[in-house]
Amino acid sequence: MWLSLVERSVRDREAAGSNPVIPTERKADKRMLICLLSTTEVQEKGKNCMEKKKDAAVKDLTRGVIWKQLVMFALPFLASSLLQQFYSTADAAIVGHSVGAAALAAIGSCDKLTLLMINLFVGISTGVSIAASQAFGKKNAGVLSRTIHSAAAMGFAAGIFLTVIGILLAPKFLVLMNTPENVLPMAVSYIQIYFLGMTATMLYNMGNGILRALGNSKSALYYLSVSGLINVVLDLIFVRGFSWGVKGAAAATVIAQSLPAVLVLLKLTKLDEAYRLKIKKIGFYRQELLYIMKVGVPAGIRIVLVNFSNIVVQSRINAFGLEAMAGATLFYKLDGYLYTTISAVSLALTSFAGQNIGAADYRRVIQGKKTAMVMTTCTTLTLVAVMWFFTEPICRIFTSDGEAVAYGCLQLHYLLPLYVIFAWNEIINGTVLSSGHTVIPMLVNLLGMCGARLAFIFIGSYFVYDIRTIYLAFPFSWIVTHLFISLYYYRGKWMEGMCFSEAVKQQERADKR
Repeated sequence: MWLSLVERSVRDREAAGSNPVIPTERKADKRMLICLLSTTEVQEKGKNCMEKKKDAAVKDLTRGVIWKQLVMFALPFLASSLLQQFYSTADAAIVGHSVGAAALAAIGSCDKLTLLMINLFVGISTGVSIAASQAFGKKNAGVLSRTIHSAAAMGFAAGIFLTVIGILLAPKFLVLMNTPENVLPMAVSYIQIYFLGMTATMLYNMGNGILRALGNSKSALYYLSVSGLINVVLDLIFVRGFSWGVKGAAAATVIAQSLPAVLVLLKLTKLDEAYRLKIKKIGFYRQELLYIMKVGVPAGIRIVLVNFSNIVVQSRINAFGLEAMAGATLFYKLDGYLYTTISAVSLALTSFAGQNIGAADYRRVIQGKKTAMVMTTCTTLTLVAVMWFFTEPICRIFTSDGEAVAYGCLQLHYLLPLYVIFAWNEIINGTVLSSGHTVIPMLVNLLGMCGARLAFIFIGSYFVYDIRTIYLAFPFSWIVTHLFISLYYYRGKWMEGMCFSEAVKQQERADKR
């Protein structure tokens, strides 16, 4: 602007015969032009640097090469999840070798119960992520800001609620799960200490859901890497050094989980001024809260139903004894590596699809889903092959108990061959959930992952009372779920009230125009 004013001034003065511009004045004007040009360049560079700094925490997923965006977004999340799983493995190995198979079984029993109790709110954090990604795709800073501050308020409320409920009721649930008497005291001690860290866990889940929605998966990698390392170091000190047993393992987990919560909240305070987290604005905003609950509660119930079925399965496995329980714990530790790989792609796709649905680019959503299916299939089959051929050596990392290893190997061999079907279900679910339509996926999981699985166990065990009947219930439930979720994906009206084919046709018409 200043440059144009000076140029205009020079031209006007040269055109005016009564007041011509003398050479010295021209030189002065030229120097002024150069000075102003330099100043403008510096200002533009500063502005660009500020924009880059603000955009460092977010990523627009509505433009660019799809496979590159999914890979670049999923890799940091995958790395952070695998690191977290590795640290969890180290935690189990330290407890298993230092305290024994009974302690490992106690932690395994607690894992299912803690997941059941917290996953409703983890589902709500998925609702937060979906709402935030759609607002970001629409470039609506006001809605995004209110979503972020509502999520922070929900994190505090959910954490306090779970702490109280977990400490009071978790021991009673452990009894209902047929936890053996020699394991029960350790399980109660572990879970009551574990629930003291629920506020930090909920705040991290809500905050990380927002960062995922904005296309940021690197922060989780940094935070969880440091947290996991602290967890392992504290395990060595508390469990081996101080001989605190499962209490030491629980205390190490609570302390280590507090750090990511603090870091993610600090990250949210450094976002763009239009929607960054501000303490004085934290509260429940009615419209945004209702949408989060509308999307998040069914998503949470879906996860809870799966965990409920797993708890029933665990209670049936418990009836086969301590070694069978320890074997199931081994399976779930290794299953964590498979699931985190699938989850990384699924979460990347959910954020990708959410932003593009917000931008009304439905064909890009469909292309993203196809790309994610290929990525997930390749990675799942590779990991399944490794685990199939090296099952026993991997299981012996956790414990030297021969019977526990035998049960773990048996369960892996029954579940691994069809695990890729479970991976496909997660990708389709992630795509549908990104639209905000979460009720039908919840009902599908009620039918498949919960109803079909439990029906297979109860009916099958009536005729053949064998632990392998329980193992076979998993792939059976994956197949049933896949049939129904695929039907809804292709025929259900989840894309802004349209089914799959209608969305593709609408996008093709828009491209022709």
